[in-house]
Amino acid sequence: MDENKKKFRINFFDIIIIVIVTCVGIGLYVFTHRDTTLDTKQLTYKIELDGVVKGLANYVHEGDELYENTKNYSMGKVVSVETVPYSTITPDYENNVFKDSVDPTCESVIITLNANVTETDSAYSVDGQFIVRAGTEIFVKGPGYAGEGYVIEIER
Repeated sequence: MDENKKKFRINFFDIIIIVIVTCVGIGLYVFTHRDTTLDTKQLTYKIELDGVVKGLANYVHEGDELYENTKNYSMGKVVSVETVPYSTITPDYENNVFKDSVDPTCESVIITLNANVTETDSAYSVDGQFIVRAGTEIFVKGPGYAGEGYVIEIER
């Protein structure tokens, strides 16, 4: 009867499997227990809302939290608000030129925002979601107002 019982022996393939499983376990531990804090810094940037109804700037207040309207990403807090006349390029058919004319029914609102951002090689991201790049078209909403415009300036 003793001859029919097989003894367990470790062979070369068992050692290879043990080494692979150990390496995978160590790799999972190292990659899942990383330091996840990212270096954030304060970024001030300006957005311009073009062609909005006169008086919209009265609804924008310092300290308002603004959000990107389509995905509801945080954009930062309002630092300051200023208005400038809204001008548009219109054709002058008599003189065959284009002129810059002021629209009396609209205005442009320039909002300065401050946000905590993380910096990548090509952009800044607010809370890891909203990407801040100069020239990016944005759809913004705040408490009681919304608008469309562009990021016009980034202060580093």
